[in-house]
Amino acid sequence: MPRPRFNKLTAEKRESILEAAAKEFATHGFEGASLNQILSNAGISKGAAYYYFDDKADLYATTVLHYSQELMASLSFDPAQFTAVNFWNALTAVYQQQFTSFAERPWVFGVAKAGGAVTPEMLKAEPFTEFWEQAQFLMAQLIQYGRELGVIRTDLPDDLLLALIVAVDDTHDRWLVANWSDLSPADLEQAASRISDTLRRLLSPA
Repeated sequence: MPRPRFNKLTAEKRESILEAAAKEFATHGFEGASLNQILSNAGISKGAAYYYFDDKADLYATTVLHYSQELMASLSFDPAQFTAVNFWNALTAVYQQQFTSFAERPWVFGVAKAGGAVTPEMLKAEPFTEFWEQAQFLMAQLIQYGRELGVIRTDLPDDLLLALIVAVDDTHDRWLVANWSDLSPADLEQAASRISDTLRRLLSPA
């Protein structure tokens, strides 16, 4: 995680550095991303960078966490508001809100899917642990409500069901990031309907 000096920068400067990093990592992945290019785009020297981060992996982990938290914050919905009648349409609306919110900033999705530097050991440490637990809790809560409403299957173990949802959602996000530049606003709406329908087909009771 970043050194204390990074947090003492202005919010605009921190955002400038992380945005430059996110764009580079989203485009080239962790291995292919150029630290020099990130620093040039952010307007800081290589020497100054080491005041803020230990290395490229540290910058990557910080960037992933920052934008993952932003994505999570955009999911402002209460699963308790879902009903048996509106459940899947409401889920579609959540995806549409998310895709629309980041239509002009696809790197927010892309950096979280770039892969590479965030190891299982890092995910077990704070603040990744807290973020992952929040994400897991939200998803588990949604599954529980869906089961109580009778719209989500009950024949699979909870952990397997959660793993399937995460895998499908992650695969769709990766496709979305890879094709984002060719997608119109209408295509993004269709993408929201598609992922919601895919999950409905997977999760609905037989």
